[in-house]
Amino acid sequence: MPMVSIIMPFHNAEQHLAEAIASVQDQTCTDWELVLIDDGSTDGSHAITSEAAKADPRVRLLARHAGASGNAAAARNLGIREARGEFVGFLDADDVYEPDNLSGRIHAFDIRPESMMVYGPTRWWHPGATDLDWTEGMRKEAGRVHQAPGLLNRVVLMQRGHVPCICSVLIRREALDRVGGFDETFHLYEDQTLWVKILLRFPVYVTDMVGARYRQHNASATARSEQSGEYDRMRPHPARLAFLTWVRDYARSGGLADAPVERALRRAFASYGEGRALLTPVDRLSLAVDGLKMKLRSIIRDRWSMLSQRR
Repeated sequence: MPMVSIIMPFHNAEQHLAEAIASVQDQTCTDWELVLIDDGSTDGSHAITSEAAKADPRVRLLARHAGASGNAAAARNLGIREARGEFVGFLDADDVYEPDNLSGRIHAFDIRPESMMVYGPTRWWHPGATDLDWTEGMRKEAGRVHQAPGLLNRVVLMQRGHVPCICSVLIRREALDRVGGFDETFHLYEDQTLWVKILLRFPVYVTDMVGARYRQHNASATARSEQSGEYDRMRPHPARLAFLTWVRDYARSGGLADAPVERALRRAFASYGEGRALLTPVDRLSLAVDGLKMKLRSIIRDRWSMLSQRR
């Protein structure tokens, strides 16, 4: 049995797929399997993955049932069911792992064996314009184990830190068996539905090691959602409101919404005008400070975008 299973769904990803596969094959840790899931591709992706599976016995190719619509959560869940490793990681077909990604995260599990998930910063990657690249800062979280539900409250709900990218995470299979996989009703925030399930229950270690590059391009699902107005990384938006509602219902139905979780939920919903009357003065002051920080980040982002377009 392999130590690590890497799950990579793909849908019409022929432009970047070979590079993503090669980044797994270039890992300094060689005890892995790569589970590729064809999520209804109609381009040359299937041929690329078929060739990879023939050439490397560690690579397996699966497909969702005939006629299935593209659904990253459903494809990843299929990969989880088929995975044979002690640890499970994820890589989208347009992103790449850094060579020491797996070995670094396995080492983190070795030194903090109580952890059920390890994650770290990701480099936001602009091929052809690397001067625009930036790396997530996780100094406040890195180097220690966080008990549940601290990271859920601070990072996911109150947005005081970077939520882990899908390519930056390694999870014990045991944790996945206990909580299940991704919620398949989401096409945005589907990755965070799994993080919520884990962060509500288990200790998680954060490393400062950059493990992957997250490719930025106009054809990505996130970019298309930003263009439509459904998603905005810096401002309140419809997709996040739906996600917060799911978090609240999930935590309460499982008896996991303790007082700190409820407080973090109140503050998260307040950005959407819900439950403001229930906020304490301290909550209101903290929200005001957070709002100023978000506005400043948004201004910086917009100006950076304008500068990049002029180049």
